[in-house]
Amino acid sequence: MNAIRRSFALVTLSGSLMLGCGGGGSNSPNPQPVTSAPPAVPVTPPPACSTTVAEGPFELVWPAASWATSTPAAQGLCPDDLEDAAEYAFADGNGTGAVLIIKNGYLVFDRYAEDRTDEDLVTSWSVAKSIASVLMGLAIDDTRISGLEQSVGDFVAEWQEGDKANITIDHMMTLRTALEEPDAGAIYGAENQLAISVDRDLVGTPGEQHVGYSNADVMVAGEVLEQAVGLNAQDYFDIKLGQTIGLNGEWWSDEMGHVLTYCCMDAIPVEFARFGLLMARNGSWNNEQLIPVDWIETSTLPAREDFIYRYYWWPVARGGYGAFGLQGQMIVIYPEYDLVVLRFTLYTRQGDGRTVRTPTNYHDTPAPENFDNGEFLRLARESVPS
Repeated sequence: MNAIRRSFALVTLSGSLMLGCGGGGSNSPNPQPVTSAPPAVPVTPPPACSTTVAEGPFELVWPAASWATSTPAAQGLCPDDLEDAAEYAFADGNGTGAVLIIKNGYLVFDRYAEDRTDEDLVTSWSVAKSIASVLMGLAIDDTRISGLEQSVGDFVAEWQEGDKANITIDHMMTLRTALEEPDAGAIYGAENQLAISVDRDLVGTPGEQHVGYSNADVMVAGEVLEQAVGLNAQDYFDIKLGQTIGLNGEWWSDEMGHVLTYCCMDAIPVEFARFGLLMARNGSWNNEQLIPVDWIETSTLPAREDFIYRYYWWPVARGGYGAFGLQGQMIVIYPEYDLVVLRFTLYTRQGDGRTVRTPTNYHDTPAPENFDNGEFLRLARESVPS
């Protein structure tokens, strides 16, 4: 278990994301100034696709009980690039369990590890944070939360007095609570994960200090949801989204019954793809607006325009945004192209089969040896003709 806890440390995505947007750096601590223009380097254009790719316009479809399938080329994607992305993901040692591509509502590409099928469970790790973000927006739309400026103390009794009363919903969703962040393994291993997340000391002024990527803050968001709507995150998700879009996700809880909103929903990959399509379609499903458009805009705008992580969504180069989790779990959305890219690791639910975190019930996923989120997404995104 110590290895499991150590593996549940913060995964920093900024390096791969910067790589995806063309960022770089120097290995020298004292780089020399450039005194003359470097010689021009010829740019080799990418090779042409080996098959003809449709140019559209494209019909947008919705999945029924199962997904309609099509070829990448018929939906405007070059299959060569998707093959390259899959080859990269499934390289020896990378522990990839599944890669899926959704385009125009069609399942155009899916591949699974040799010992897995499309019916085997994967787990979200921190991808679940982005699902929690949507639920917070729904609670605001339902007027169970008055807005982003409401005090978290209205829902968490321990934060009703003193400086913690100044922590708002917005602070909690933008990493600005100024509360200390416990070790990720300590939270994951605790019998009462909510208690350890609530009982933290302030180390700055709420709203003015970015403490860091916070599992504990998102765990508290689950308590805010439950107190606000009268349902835990699992039940609220099922009623508001899951039953309609067909995502039968099982959200883990701690031993006290608190849903682990910062991580840990289990589902089969094609069901997670439904959540990605819902986001790609601006919160609409079969012409029913399930998520308010203004919440989609508010919660994803920092990722899309400011290239920062806020409201539990990550920025992605070239017009995308995504939900990312430990060891390369991802649901990435490119709204302009109605394109969703998913990748999950191999997953084994260890223990007695329940989604209750105990010393013997835990998530078993391998750490990839040579997998970079940005490189995988670069390869997949190149399938869209420029």
